[in-house]
Amino acid sequence: MIADMQMHKGYTKVLLVREMDAGTRLQVERKFAEYAARGVIDRGAFPDAEWRITDEVKRRNIRFETGGGTVQEWTGCSEKCFLDYVKSYTVLLLGTMAASSVAEISRSLVRLGCSGFGEACTWDVYTSHALRFLDMIPGSPGYTGAVMERIEENRTLDGWARKPRRLSDFRYYLRFDRYVNEFWETADEDTKDYFFPVYLWWRLTSILPLRATEFLLLPGGCIHNREGKWILTVRRTKLKKKLRKVGYTIETDYTLHEYEVPEWLAGDILAYKANGEKRRPHGKDTLFSPARTAQLGYMTYCQMRRRLLEFREKAAGRADYPVRLGDTRHLAMINLILSGGSPVVCRELAGHEDIGISSSYYANLSTVVESAVYEKYRENRGKITLDGSLKIRMGDRQGMTEVEGGRCDYAGIPEGDISECMKSYREGGHFGECRNCVHYYPGQDGLRLTVQEGFRKKVDEDGMFLMEMIEQVRRGNGAQEDIMSALLRLQNSSACYREALERKMEGEKNGKAKQNR
Repeated sequence: MIADMQMHKGYTKVLLVREMDAGTRLQVERKFAEYAARGVIDRGAFPDAEWRITDEVKRRNIRFETGGGTVQEWTGCSEKCFLDYVKSYTVLLLGTMAASSVAEISRSLVRLGCSGFGEACTWDVYTSHALRFLDMIPGSPGYTGAVMERIEENRTLDGWARKPRRLSDFRYYLRFDRYVNEFWETADEDTKDYFFPVYLWWRLTSILPLRATEFLLLPGGCIHNREGKWILTVRRTKLKKKLRKVGYTIETDYTLHEYEVPEWLAGDILAYKANGEKRRPHGKDTLFSPARTAQLGYMTYCQMRRRLLEFREKAAGRADYPVRLGDTRHLAMINLILSGGSPVVCRELAGHEDIGISSSYYANLSTVVESAVYEKYRENRGKITLDGSLKIRMGDRQGMTEVEGGRCDYAGIPEGDISECMKSYREGGHFGECRNCVHYYPGQDGLRLTVQEGFRKKVDEDGMFLMEMIEQVRRGNGAQEDIMSALLRLQNSSACYREALERKMEGEKNGKAKQNR
């Protein structure tokens, strides 16, 4: 456990704590006093049963109380002794992770101490910290060792087993985009000013993968023109990167990054800023004002969440419409993956702390392709907006060339142009495989289903391959070029699957038209 880090002439001196002894207690109390003097701990003294920690973005209370429970005999400690150990461990965590995480880990350790021996042996919350904490308790009578051994045997993940975010069905996001546009076209100026944070959140973070708090901390002067290009400045957290010392201030824990944005987006932001006199002043250098006077001085996550709930009620007709603040960051990555990729996506994905969180939805991209095709065809708009270029064919199949098992719509085939054929191949390196070609229309129903299912399987396989490449890069065993290559592979299989689905929809439409005649 790191007690302190000191920099000297380019070298880092790391002071470690391995046991909660008298020397550790002195180091902990000294460190507590330092954080209290800086205002990070802005309420409570070390002996108190409750502290409050702030990082200028959030405030968290940490309570060292058993809540009616009893510290169990297997810990080898009295209640006061055990809670003092938890306090010491909590102080040692400061500077290594976000305040909210420190509070959650502290609470879990108190619960662990109040759990019976059998429950403690199956403990699966913050297991790395639980094991480290128990190992630091001095003079153990032997019970803690038995608990640690059982936890080690039972645990399957290194650290807290977080559940990955589950995105809603993709069609809900497509429809929500339509609701946003329709609402914004008819809203009055005061309504637009009130809901602008929600509007900009949807427009911006569906393109640029920002976390919700990063979006809410957009600087007041976030937009400016440079040589005819509109540049957006955003704050991005450093806390998701490992081996970072946490400073508990916006200045130390966030860095400024610049991105070029379209003129219409810049115009919307500038218009919102021009109406700033309508809104209450606030303490932080942020674009958005808090909904009411707030001690933290900026629009918080909870306030934004409530405003999104109001917007869903007004625009979508239901407050529980399944679109949440954290969704758009992942939607941005998915859209960019399927429509061309970018260095931003590569960097974001390769920097994920837990690649399993990504793979739960990026490995099933075929469902995204399906939703985009079916939803847009249902609206009868004739376009697929996933990449802004693909159109559904609405005509018949006249002018196509007969090939084995179906037809080909490439116009150059009758003149002997096989350039498109050379882009399609099957395993073993055989070129000219019609079933893998975007221009191929199978002639038989059974064959069409086989080809369609093959395309679908290929999309999901390529999604898994992309995750594998990202994992290799994250561990230092690959290069960014490997991710770009996997992205191109996935984009190609996704395009083929979209084509196959369009042909299916076109065939159904033409079949119904003939029946109606």
